[in-house]
Amino acid sequence: MKLFFSGCSITWGDELEDRMSERFSTLVSNHYKSPNTVLSERGISNDCIVRNSINYLQNNKADMVVIQYTVPSRIEYYTANEDPLLWTPQRIKSMKQRDYYTRVYNDVLGVENLWKNIFLFDSFCKSVGQKYVSIIADHYEPTLRKPEKFYNGKLGYWRSLCKDYKPLWMHMDIFKHTKENQQYYANGLDGGHPSAEGHKAIANKIIELIDAI
Repeated sequence: MKLFFSGCSITWGDELEDRMSERFSTLVSNHYKSPNTVLSERGISNDCIVRNSINYLQNNKADMVVIQYTVPSRIEYYTANEDPLLWTPQRIKSMKQRDYYTRVYNDVLGVENLWKNIFLFDSFCKSVGQKYVSIIADHYEPTLRKPEKFYNGKLGYWRSLCKDYKPLWMHMDIFKHTKENQQYYANGLDGGHPSAEGHKAIANKIIELIDAI
């Protein structure tokens, strides 16, 4: 079985002592004794994760895909020469970016962009018969648990198109997002990058999802 993994710094293995051997992609691949390809980058956006994944799958075969969506606030924009660049509030360097996050961006915009990417990737996989499982890094409250709080009683257009989609929320579904589970986070930071124990928990859940397909 050929495995393909795509995601942000979580999939990359940030803050792990030995990321190549401890990250969940390696653990899942070792379980199935399968080769893998990992496309991941720290600070990457959902736009780029989905674009990179589709581009890879258009040119390469994978028996199973594991896609990890990142935080919704990372947004791409295009320059005059059509190069996609990343804006993220985690590393604001220009007045344009500061203006964007103070005057334009809000949770609904970010979350709708996340669901648009989820819908796009799901539609692509269905069109080519690609099997996949997905996990989402964070932002459980606005995206799934209480969307009406952010959408004024509505789900939002792209969210409504994904009403049958049941993603795995990493912090809520695996780590339970409690201070009692600090061993799942690097340096004990709830909401940060997963520790080696956290990657084991993610890998075990992914294996469970793959086996259920």
